[in-house]
Amino acid sequence: MKTKEEIYDGALKIIIERGYDNAPISLIAKELKLSKGGLFHYFSSKEQMLYEIIKYNIEKDYFPIIRAAEKIQDPSERLRFFLRRYIQLLTKEPVAMVAVHEARRLNPEHLNELRKIWRELLDLISDAISELQDSDKAKNINKTFSAFSLIGMCSWLFYWFDYSRKESAEELGSTFEEIFFKGLLK
Repeated sequence: MKTKEEIYDGALKIIIERGYDNAPISLIAKELKLSKGGLFHYFSSKEQMLYEIIKYNIEKDYFPIIRAAEKIQDPSERLRFFLRRYIQLLTKEPVAMVAVHEARRLNPEHLNELRKIWRELLDLISDAISELQDSDKAKNINKTFSAFSLIGMCSWLFYWFDYSRKESAEELGSTFEEIFFKGLLK
């Protein structure tokens, strides 16, 4: 018998490879060497499975980054820490693709629960930006848009990042950090 974590990981790989719409429950069950009934023993629906996969990965991968960043007093260091760790996570595998893009498939109750979690991330970043602005260390620009730009800059890299060149993740993090903190122009 497989554990839920094994099912989450296996189903996630299939969804990443094929997309949610092109990953029927029968294929997921077959790839996991389960019957459809066996898969439905764990989940009431494909939507429930997707929700649990996303939530599991957020709790496993994203919460530790957020919790560690929250402990950093200096807002600039908090942002830098988050950015570096988030890039490390996203360049490990394209899990964010499922969390960001396939979440729209979720029922409103599940989507709202995830939005609360995402809001926590947004608040972490926008609060740090606000602290920098209050101490006159950052430009007085819209902190929410700035936070969205940081999250978006990172969260969309799975469309173009070459996962066969994972060694470039550190350089990517440094580049994003430079762009976010100093801008592109001299």
